[in-house]
Amino acid sequence: MLKLKNGYLLHEIAGIPYLLPYGQNVADFRRSIRLNESGVLLYHALEQGADEQTLLTALISHYQAKASDIPALKADISHFLLQLEAANILSPSADTSAKAADYYFQIGPIIIAYHGPEELLAPSLQDFSCECNAPDLTIHIVPSAPEVHVNGEVLVRTDEMTICSNEDSYLFLYPPGYGISEMHVTKGRHAALFCPKPYDSGLPEKIFHALRFAFLICAQRKGIFALHSASILYRNKAWLFSGPSGSGKSTHTALWNRCYQTPYLNGDLNLLGFEAGKPIVYGSPWCGTSGYYTTSAVPLGGITFLKQAPTDALLPINVQEISLRTIQRLVSPSWTSNMLLTNLSFVEKLSTSVPFFHLQCTKEDSAAAVIKRAIDTYI
Repeated sequence: MLKLKNGYLLHEIAGIPYLLPYGQNVADFRRSIRLNESGVLLYHALEQGADEQTLLTALISHYQAKASDIPALKADISHFLLQLEAANILSPSADTSAKAADYYFQIGPIIIAYHGPEELLAPSLQDFSCECNAPDLTIHIVPSAPEVHVNGEVLVRTDEMTICSNEDSYLFLYPPGYGISEMHVTKGRHAALFCPKPYDSGLPEKIFHALRFAFLICAQRKGIFALHSASILYRNKAWLFSGPSGSGKSTHTALWNRCYQTPYLNGDLNLLGFEAGKPIVYGSPWCGTSGYYTTSAVPLGGITFLKQAPTDALLPINVQEISLRTIQRLVSPSWTSNMLLTNLSFVEKLSTSVPFFHLQCTKEDSAAAVIKRAIDTYI
């Protein structure tokens, strides 16, 4: 039996249904929550002590649903319950995420459970498939708009999305017609992407991009960070080349590949962490437009910052420059001061663990030769 907690009242304001906090929830600065028609129906059923089967029966009856609609209704109920739990309205014992997922993936040390249709999975993500395991992050694809609309403080606003935060979750809002209406990422281990049908052909790529944010939130909590960089495998280690867009990362790694036959590891985003005190680069499916990625983990050799110039030369770089350049190229969330401090702590540890180089470079073979000599000297 599912159990609602005390402290919220369902009430209409100007004809719109809201869950309004009272008592301790007001003292704890809990926010009001807007419900849609299905949300109101499900909430009333929960007030009567319904279980998930009762909730399903209620929706089937209300919408006169067909048998083909039942999987979508079950998904809607699952996500509604997860959202109520994230807002501290439903007891944690009602957690529905423990159910077997449709697919499991492992990216670095992080296990992802995916509840949703295969047609919405990017092919590169499926290369990271693994056996059923206890997930660090559970993803739900909901084929409808959310039943619960949670308020939050705006952290970031761009042309592509708005990122908000409240006490329990991060809320990603997308433009109308984008294909994803919202993504909710709890500050625990769950993410729900609301993708109303019908699906368009570009939706798998949009979901793949959105999932990167959910993954990086989880990864940051587990000490895994993402650096905007291209990487190659040389002498059994990963060597990363980073810089602003247009600095020549792809061109430079292509020089290494052509001149020294070094395999590509990732063309855009490298995941970094520590194992047994040693820095390591984890395989990642997010690789920009390069198409280069690996599923393997490789020890980190070092990091080179690139700067285009008419001649090739190594430039001096001190500890302060290393930290500043690394934090500028880090893709891990820095939406709050605590997130930024977490990133800085990792950068400080990394800066003393491997060599860093600053390469002024052309697009010629000589650029790869200059940095290769420096790496060979260090090794």
